[in-house]
Amino acid sequence: MIAQTARALVALGLVWYFVAGSSDPHAADFKSFYSAGFTITHPGIPLYDTKELADNPFGQVFKLPPTAALLLAPFSLGTEQQGRLAWRAGLVISYLAAFGLLCQNFGVRFLSWTWSALLAAWCLFAPAQISVGEGQWDPFFLLLLAAAAVGVQSTRPALAGLPLGLAASIKLYPIAAALFFVGRRYWSGLALTIAGLSALLLLGAVAVGFEETSVFVTQVLPASGATTAYPDNQALGGAIARLVSSDLKPFPLQAPGVDLAIRLVAVLATAAATWIIWRAPADDGFDRALQLALLVALSVLVVPVAWSHYQTILLLPLTLLTLDQSRHHRREYLGWLVLGVGFVLLALPNPAMIIGDDLDRALWLRSRADAANLALQRQFPTPLSRLLLSYKTLGALLVLGLTAWRVARAQPSMAPTMADSQAAASSLANAALAGARPRAAG
Repeated sequence: MIAQTARALVALGLVWYFVAGSSDPHAADFKSFYSAGFTITHPGIPLYDTKELADNPFGQVFKLPPTAALLLAPFSLGTEQQGRLAWRAGLVISYLAAFGLLCQNFGVRFLSWTWSALLAAWCLFAPAQISVGEGQWDPFFLLLLAAAAVGVQSTRPALAGLPLGLAASIKLYPIAAALFFVGRRYWSGLALTIAGLSALLLLGAVAVGFEETSVFVTQVLPASGATTAYPDNQALGGAIARLVSSDLKPFPLQAPGVDLAIRLVAVLATAAATWIIWRAPADDGFDRALQLALLVALSVLVVPVAWSHYQTILLLPLTLLTLDQSRHHRREYLGWLVLGVGFVLLALPNPAMIIGDDLDRALWLRSRADAANLALQRQFPTPLSRLLLSYKTLGALLVLGLTAWRVARAQPSMAPTMADSQAAASSLANAALAGARPRAAG
């Protein structure tokens, strides 16, 4: 009893540390979200700032689908400060709900040592703190992806398509997880994802009107396909860009060869992951959840730009890998090493801790960007030295590789499947009925 009370107090302290560590009074990204929601409740105000978007598509300008603006409308009914507080509370609640959902459905007992260790890892995870502090969507995505993992674990995995469709209607990259349905040949789940996504996108288009929807499709969406060598871009595209360019300013990189390489790597990687899932066994619910987690890990690597806070959703594969390692591969020390190194690299703050906050801020200012970039070129003169700035990409690759290995090496479960259980129950019922019938008189 005393031990459990102590663990409960430690858990409260960890949550308090996470909330305090993610406190940012400015919440810069939420400002554009508040403005987007405001346009829904005040028709006539343009949703997209095309001039700012053309100047720098990576700046603090709203560039999400109209559905996202519709979902943000309730948070713009009051003042910006009130909306920011409500939004931040929603992010923290979603984050903790995702943790609780995964623990409850994957057999982690409340206040057990495993539960406490996982909570500590979640509360010390810098990408999540950055996401909550800046007012980003990632904790919501983590909750939706956790719900999808629980869905594919169940006897009706097609229901996982609903949260995936909702997540993809806000930002498109979570749609990569829907390839799980292709790999598993769950066509009803894929159809449900597409139907849900289409309905939500249509609802957003109706809410903002044809003109704003046209601006999103013709101007905003193409701009989102650019990449940048800016250090906080921890997608594979950012790592490739930093290898070939010393221009670390947060502006689109004008290098057609890099764009082609990014798209080629994305196609090959997603095809390989889908093939691995296609060949893997599917009779165990946990194995199916791990297969979904493989595509979640891949999704933040193959997009052209993925800032550090995108990696919040990697807590899904990290959590499932930890449970799988502790239950089935406890003595495989190489697996623990890869998992530990991957977590540490991902849990670290963004690359501003290496280049310094002053230089990082200066890169965003047109008047100081060139001088700041010149200073960084002196610090990181060679492609190999700039590879140091991709440490979080390396962490994500380690998680992706270990997840792919576990999925590919999974063995068919010896436990009876749901169909076997139903057939056995039917046979027993028939035998019982036959034994209960009165015998005919001879």
